Amino acid sequence: MGIVIARRNLVRRLAIGVIAVTFCVPAAATAAAAADPPARLPFILRQIGTGVYAAIDGPKDESGSNAGFVIGDDGVLVVDSFFNPEATKALIGEIRKLTPKPIRYVVNTHYHVDHVGGDAVLRDAGALVVAHRNVRAWVRTENLHLFGDHLTPQLKATVAALALPDVTTDKPLTIWLGTRKVIIRPVLGHTGGDLVVSIPDANALFCGDILWRHVSPNIIDGDVARWIETVDSLKTGQASAETTFVPGHGDLANVNDVADFGTYLGDLRSIVEQARAGGVAGDALVKAALPKLASRHGDWTAFSYFAPLEIGYMDQELAGVKRRPKPVAD
Repeated sequence: MGIVIARRNLVRRLAIGVIAVTFCVPAAATAAAAADPPARLPFILRQIGTGVYAAIDGPKDESGSNAGFVIGDDGVLVVDSFFNPEATKALIGEIRKLTPKPIRYVVNTHYHVDHVGGDAVLRDAGALVVAHRNVRAWVRTENLHLFGDHLTPQLKATVAALALPDVTTDKPLTIWLGTRKVIIRPVLGHTGGDLVVSIPDANALFCGDILWRHVSPNIIDGDVARWIETVDSLKTGQASAETTFVPGHGDLANVNDVADFGTYLGDLRSIVEQARAGGVAGDALVKAALPKLASRHGDWTAFSYFAPLEIGYMDQELAGVKRRPKPVAD
């Protein structure tokens, strides 16, 4: 499979959320009219600590990514907002079943549209949007690049309407929900504008796309060498054995899953390095590297979609020609 085909599949995966928005409302209205049981949620809600919940994308990718929320003494903080705004509304509905406390914040782990698509819905519910300082400049520009030549008018309109962050940071930030402490920390690797969100009293860490649990990652913006360092720091961090990690994609993770993802990134880098040393390039490099990567990780979700693309981007990164978003100037 060539890089172009893999990119089409990336767009296909991201577009699922937009398609779901188109059809979700009439389907819900029909169900209500027929007095059927409540519609199935587009995510699986899992409690991972007292007042801490992860919303794991369902098997049909109806949400587009994972999200979650933290209930504190005086309010709620949401982490990421899916691609599909209808899924965001469903998430608010689940929050309202658990607490009447105001939704005060939504923290974006990075700018990719499948994690920020419902920010406007949460802002309408009263939340401030918190993100890395680079995200405000990237959310309506770099997301167009994410779709590349396959950008449709519908997707372009979706990106143009994305909410911009209200609060930005490139330094650690603590948010207090009454006595409950939430630590937001910038990390390196996936986009150049990544945050992770820690809830120390629950041993929970929302990682965004810094972590993918047995799902082949999107590395279009990645600095894989730094990414491996970040994953290693998560793996060896204080209390990591007791930590529940919420990845950007895939099911809840433990420290062994974090190690597996670090191995995936390391294998990707080393296999492409070996192919480059053999003098192959372009599609020939993808063909040479893919079977070796597949022999180790071919059972990972979306491998056939994303691995050829990953190999091409890894080649560009090692050659020093990979396009990455430019950081915001001081």
